[in-house]
Amino acid sequence: MTLRRRLGRCVPLREESGLSLVEVIVGLGISVFVMAFVGTVAFQIYRVTTWANDRLLLASDVQTAALWLSRDVVQANQFTAGTAPDYGVFTIPTDAASKHVRYSYDPAGNTLTRTDLSTGETVIVSRDIQNQADLSFAVLGRLVTVDFLVGRAGQTDTASMHFFMRVP
Repeated sequence: MTLRRRLGRCVPLREESGLSLVEVIVGLGISVFVMAFVGTVAFQIYRVTTWANDRLLLASDVQTAALWLSRDVVQANQFTAGTAPDYGVFTIPTDAASKHVRYSYDPAGNTLTRTDLSTGETVIVSRDIQNQADLSFAVLGRLVTVDFLVGRAGQTDTASMHFFMRVP
């Protein structure tokens, strides 16, 4: 800064305005560091949220399948094994006539479906079953064991459920 003496004081020759190159570089460096930190945090929050949502959807698939299967198996008195893509038919005795419920795999939607054969009503029991081999039904006396694997976005969840059919 160039100064001029005037009445015993040093006075700048002209007004200084703006920033020096060093100040601009330091400011940009700090801004880049802060933006990198904020970007990393935002990405991690997005990634964790997506991962958690996928885990919740898989757990929901398992829970929904368990609810439908427990409802039908506990009421059934007989299970007739099926052939691909049908896993089998549960026979549920009613006052009028027996009701038949078939469980099968739908490869178009990667879903396990439940069809009430008397009404034709079909319900999706579980999603995200990648192929028919990921689901199995086994019957030993009154004990029905259902094992299945669901997968979504590189994550998997497995379940092994055991139910007892009612006494015929």
